[in-house]
Parts: sequence; structure tokens; C-alpha cells
Amino acid sequence: MLTAVRKLVERALIGDSAPALVRFAKTVPRPIRKLVERAVIGDSAPALVRFGRTVPRPFIRRLQAESFRDVFRYAARRQKFLARKLREAGIDPARVRGPEDLGHVFTTADDLLGLPPEDFLCREPQAVFETTGTSGAPKRTYFSYEEIEAAAHHEGAALYQNGVRPGDRVVCAFDAGYWISSWVTFLACKKMGVFCSAVGKPQPKDLYSRLGLYRYNVIVADPTWLVSLSEIAEKQGAFPVKLILAAGDRMTDVYRSYVQDVWKAPVILGYGSTEAGGGLGMECRERAGYHVDEFDFLLEIAEPDAEGYGELVMTTLARRTMPLIRYRVRDVTRFIDEPCPCGVTLRRISRIRGRRDEMVVMGAGNMHPEIFERVLHDVEGLSDRWQVAVRQEGIRDILEFRLELANGTSPPAVEQAVRRNIESRYPEVWTNHVCGMYQLAFRFLPAGLLGQGRKPKRLVDERQF
Repeated sequence: MLTAVRKLVERALIGDSAPALVRFAKTVPRPIRKLVERAVIGDSAPALVRFGRTVPRPFIRRLQAESFRDVFRYAARRQKFLARKLREAGIDPARVRGPEDLGHVFTTADDLLGLPPEDFLCREPQAVFETTGTSGAPKRTYFSYEEIEAAAHHEGAALYQNGVRPGDRVVCAFDAGYWISSWVTFLACKKMGVFCSAVGKPQPKDLYSRLGLYRYNVIVADPTWLVSLSEIAEKQGAFPVKLILAAGDRMTDVYRSYVQDVWKAPVILGYGSTEAGGGLGMECRERAGYHVDEFDFLLEIAEPDAEGYGELVMTTLARRTMPLIRYRVRDVTRFIDEPCPCGVTLRRISRIRGRRDEMVVMGAGNMHPEIFERVLHDVEGLSDRWQVAVRQEGIRDILEFRLELANGTSPPAVEQAVRRNIESRYPEVWTNHVCGMYQLAFRFLPAGLLGQGRKPKRLVDERQF
């Protein structure tokens, strides 16, 4: 009955006409439009996918423009942080029509880290999640239950677009602590009626022993964790798998090819963050960029270069508990304007080219120079000139310490001290090492050689993407 009502409403108010859909966005009051959208799309992943395949670009732009004005005005009234930024910049909220009217007003990671949550909260929260960064205090983002459910609804559509159906069995091996992704994936599967085990981040060998037992045929996990699981499967045999979804850190083409060869299944990459509420975008089977959830996010590229690459900036359009207005993500990407062969009209961004800060995302986690300053500062026999490099050997991330030794210092003693400090001061980083998500390496140099007279960059990423 409900399906029939949806079809009648859809035909009566929107029909098959793109101009009619645009007129609908322009003329129907927002509360009524929301009711119609809920009736037409509902909580159905297939319906949302069909909508995403056919919705015209002018309709999306109109929706985004109106949604931006709604959330901006809401936050300008209720969020201490944004109200203060607007006063300091001399901006009248009533005159703001779009992000271009805000000039240099942004929200940054430093703002989230340095200010109390009350500066960002607009109403009483019901849940909180943390980033996985290991450089001191994590960033915390607050949500309502409804907002988490909405994030799961859109992730469910992305899963459906990539072939996940009722009858499949999903195992999600994202960290299930304060990280949001595991929860959103589990709820997405629940909405779709798909079997799902959200098991945290177990040792790869422990999950491998259960793949056949529970007949999992869709695996969702971190790229480097997937490499460790695939090494076991390569030696002991791969179980039948139809799809692998990877997100959480950057995946090189070498890693992706290896995992696909082992399992004989496509690897699809997702992109998101805790601040985004989980997924912000996901590849389709074309694997030519991330299709962005434009119903929930308005994206900008700040300070683009000649090729269009710049820092990604996002505004959360649908959240009201802790809306983020023009949040600088620090990831470098660009828009892909050509239509995707898959037919989905949602805009794409390219795979992430790098970071605007010094953070490196790899198998150990989100690495910052400050981590290694804390690891190395009390290790005896080292000069103050050091460098840590993330490089790739075959299918493995290598975290290489390049250290200058004082005369008479024992390299094995330094290695032991560094390993001990990582284990005691950053247990999550050490756990990922034990899981086989990266390897440690050491290169010792005579004093004065590192950087050839200039102070070396503390943390470098030498992998090829």
C-alpha cells in the first residue's frame, strides 16, 4: 500500500519531467517538500539509488542552495562559535545566501580541538564519536539518533549501488570503539535487511577462521587490515566473496590489485570521517572517483591549483545537533565534472591526493610529527635531527625511523627503546603493528648526514598512489 501511495505522489507532483522536478524544488515550501520526499523515497535504499540515478543537476543545486541557507541561519542563531566568527568578520547573517558570502569564515580542526563542545552544540546531543587520530586529544563530534540513522540510510544506498542485497552476509571489521563507521555500517545493513556482523577490529587470523563458518561474502574494513587478511587467505585459501569495501586510510593501487587478486572480487573505496558522520562518498563499480552524498553535504574546493586540486571544505546540510559550516577537511582533492558511466548524477571528487597538514594516514593510524617527538624525545644517543618516512614494500606499509646516532650508541638498544615507547605511549598504534597492518624499520646515520645540512622534514609519505 505504501509503495503504491509513493508512486502516486511521485507521478502527481514530480512525474518523469526534469523541469517539473526543478519547479518542485523552487516552488514547494520546504516542510511540504520534505514530506513528499519522505513519501517518495522513504527509508528505502533502492528508492534512494533510483533517485540518485535520475535527479537532474539543477534540482540538486537548488536543494543544496536552500539547505545551506537553512542550516546556516539555524547555526548563526544557535551556535556560539559561528556567531562569534560572524561578529569578528563583520558579516550580517541575513545577507548570507551561500558559502561565497562568508569570505574567510571557516571551521577548522584546531577549532574543534581547542574549544569546548558547547561552542558548537545547537541542541542536546544523544551520541558522541571521536576521530582515530593519535596526536593527543581526538576531535569529538556529537549527533542525534536521527542523524546517525540518516547517515546509515545514505550508506545503505551506496552499498546497494555496489551490489549488496538482502541474502548477502556482511562482516564489518572497522574499529568499533568511539569511531563512528562501524555503527553506521551496521545500521545501514539493518535498514536493508542484510545480515551483518560488526566485530570491531579483530586479529585478521581470528576473522579468517570465521569467514567460512558464517558464510560472509562482503567484507568491510581498513585497507591495510585487508592486506593482512589477504596474506592469510593467499596461503590458506580464499573463501567466496562478492565484494570488498575499504575505507579508513588511503589505499594504493598496488594494495587494491593484490587484495582483488587474492579474493577474485572487486575492491570499492569509501571516503569519509567522523566529522562527516561516517561516509561522505563512495566509489561505484567504475571506480573513477567518489560519488558524494550531495543531499547531506555541500562541498567546496578551497584555493584550487591549475588542475583544480585544493583543500576539501564541507558543510553538513542536514545535521542540527552540531552542524559544521565550511569545515576544512585538510584533504586535497578536486571535483570531477564529467558524467559517470554508471549513470548516477551525484557529483564526484577524485581520490585524495594528499594532506594540507603534516598528517599521514597509513596502517598505523593517523600519524602526526608530534607522535614521534613523544616517542623519541627520551631515547638516549640520538641527535635532534630525525625523520620518519612512510614507504611501501610490496603490499606492506613500512614506518621507517631515520635516526642520527651519537658516537658509541648501540642501534639495537635504540630500536628496543623506540618499540617500547610506541607500545606504552600509543597502544593503538602498537596494536595495528601486531595485527600486521604495517612494519617498523630503522635506518641509522652518522651525525650531520640527515637532511644534508638542513633540518629534515619530520614526517614524509613516500608511497606512490
